[in-house]
Amino acid sequence: MEVGSKDYGTTVPFRERLGHTKYVGVDLEAGKGVDLVGNLSTSLCGLQPGSFALVICCSVLEHVLRPWDLAKNITRLLSSGGILYVTVPWVWRFHGYPDDYWRFSWRGIETLFPDLIWSHRCYSTNVPGEFIAAQGGRDDRMALTHQGRKYLPYLQLHMLGRTS
Repeated sequence: MEVGSKDYGTTVPFRERLGHTKYVGVDLEAGKGVDLVGNLSTSLCGLQPGSFALVICCSVLEHVLRPWDLAKNITRLLSSGGILYVTVPWVWRFHGYPDDYWRFSWRGIETLFPDLIWSHRCYSTNVPGEFIAAQGGRDDRMALTHQGRKYLPYLQLHMLGRTS
């Protein structure tokens, strides 16, 4: 299942890469890539708990007013041993659809999904192929300095979690 599956022409076509399996795209509104229109932060939208071995949730959580509710429902939809691939902006410009509420650290994602076991976490920038492992503590590895100020580039957080 892909949460936030509407194709705006700038998104990764996960469906094409996983076309050999049952694939359900869920979004708030109809469009290319959407099989089910619904709001997973308010309900399971008729989907059966434990029915998905993989859930993809890319650049969605920051747009959800109550992301903890969406996280709870995603966890409910994952099967035993199911995998969640989640990406969220860590350092990013404001981009509303329907609005832009949150930025998440990797600790924040782990807190939203307390029942998952996390195996991978890294940051990417807007430079193709540039990834760096997310670590604990103060982390200035990606910081740039200009006129005595430190700046972070755009950073997207990627995480892979699994149910037990």
